[in-house]
Amino acid sequence: MSMSTPQETNNWGSPVAIREENATPTREGDSPGITMALRDESKPLRLLSLDGGGIRGLSSLYILREFMRRVQTRVGTAEAILPCDYFDMICGTSTGGLIAIMLGKLRMSVDEAIGAYRDLSQSIFGETKWIWKEGRYSAQVLEQAIALIVGKRAQTLGWAEAANLGSNPTEQELKELGKTVMMRGVSPDITNCKVFVCALNANNIDAPSNIRTYKAMGNELDDLAIWEAARATSDAPYFFKPMVVKPRLDIDRHFEIDYIDGGLRLNNPINQLLREASQQFPNRKVRLILSLGTGARNTIQLPRAGFIPKPQWYTVFQLHKKIALNCEKHHQVIERRFTQFRQGPNVYFRFNVDRGMRHIGLEEWTMLKQIKENTEVYTNDVSVDPRINRAVELSLTEDVQLTIQQAAGL
Repeated sequence: MSMSTPQETNNWGSPVAIREENATPTREGDSPGITMALRDESKPLRLLSLDGGGIRGLSSLYILREFMRRVQTRVGTAEAILPCDYFDMICGTSTGGLIAIMLGKLRMSVDEAIGAYRDLSQSIFGETKWIWKEGRYSAQVLEQAIALIVGKRAQTLGWAEAANLGSNPTEQELKELGKTVMMRGVSPDITNCKVFVCALNANNIDAPSNIRTYKAMGNELDDLAIWEAARATSDAPYFFKPMVVKPRLDIDRHFEIDYIDGGLRLNNPINQLLREASQQFPNRKVRLILSLGTGARNTIQLPRAGFIPKPQWYTVFQLHKKIALNCEKHHQVIERRFTQFRQGPNVYFRFNVDRGMRHIGLEEWTMLKQIKENTEVYTNDVSVDPRINRAVELSLTEDVQLTIQQAAGL
């Protein structure tokens, strides 16, 4: 899009480019008559963080759907507002990373992401492998399912990668296409919504990797295909065999990276989000930081792929106990930081269903109805409903004083 295109600001505070009268959208997903232009760097930021949680990631999507519906009502637009048009940065870990990619990179509406996530969950968890040596569920099925989603979206959005597809491509052709689309690919990111997912290098879990849709200083990682990024962030031990990313032929790197699920250390990636945003948007004001959980839970007991000798079960138990506790620990630390900031409203909000989710396992796709019902009860709760409204109001204000550096504790 040309920088000389005339611009105005829409009623939810993002710049739009004016088209000629009776013009048609350039791609499916654009609003009729308008398309997003480069974001106004003077506007305060909106940031979205998505926890990991297996099938329970649907809960965060239902919360986000309610939030976006209220935004739409508040601004008085007839059309649904896409999260990638509303938020400046979206991050996620594990299955939250999958959702971040769907919403941000693939430009899905929340309803589209819910449908894709439900189908993906049934495909992956609907059939258990007979031999668990490399994981209880098939990593190949996961990879193929993600590739199909990416291929379909590339075709729907008219991306350059899909230019050679016929008018009625087969499912296999869409999968092959989906394997070629890169996180930082040639397809134009017309919204400039920055998206990244968190993954861990199995050889150094103390140094998390951010896999981005954009270039960043000091980023030593190759650009990954979208399916590779999605697989890397959600590569849970015991569920799937390890994900190994080999170096690209045109990159001077002579080692492989063995990725494991980012949720093992960063199941609530709020700190990663704030640090990354402070680097990408230095000194910008912040009007909303939205952190979405996947439901309060009991300790999760998961061995790694294959057989684990009995003495090691206690170690695994302790690891996943820490995962369950660290999500809310990270939240409490951030909440205290914002409570101490007295120069303006608290722009940090975390929503996490606190009842009815404790006994739903990460892979229990047959519990989809219960996840939806529990989340709806939560969002209608007398203590939660007004907080959602408050988050909506703050997301539309420009009268804020907090900078992203302050939010990140820098």
